[in-house]
Amino acid sequence: MNVGRPTFKGYAENIEAKTGRSLAEFWRQAISKGFVRNGKVVAEYSEMMKWFKSEAGLGHVHASFMVMYLRLRAGDSKVSPAMRKWAYSTGYRRG
Repeated sequence: MNVGRPTFKGYAENIEAKTGRSLAEFWRQAISKGFVRNGKVVAEYSEMMKWFKSEAGLGHVHASFMVMYLRLRAGDSKVSPAMRKWAYSTGYRRG
């Protein structure tokens, strides 16, 4: 059992196992819901958290991770340099 620091890849795999949906599928759903427009996140944090918790059945930490993922994929400045570095160094691949 690997009990190290959590990784981007690990969170993504756990969410996919729990929901049966890939991060790319969530990205497409965020677009269809109007949370992402023209490649930019336009929804409020609380609105996205509510969606991930109620519709996807995610807990707070995984829902927060998904908000970060959407913002990271959109190149949003709300993702801190430290969080960006963590994501890229632990498994995030743009696309």
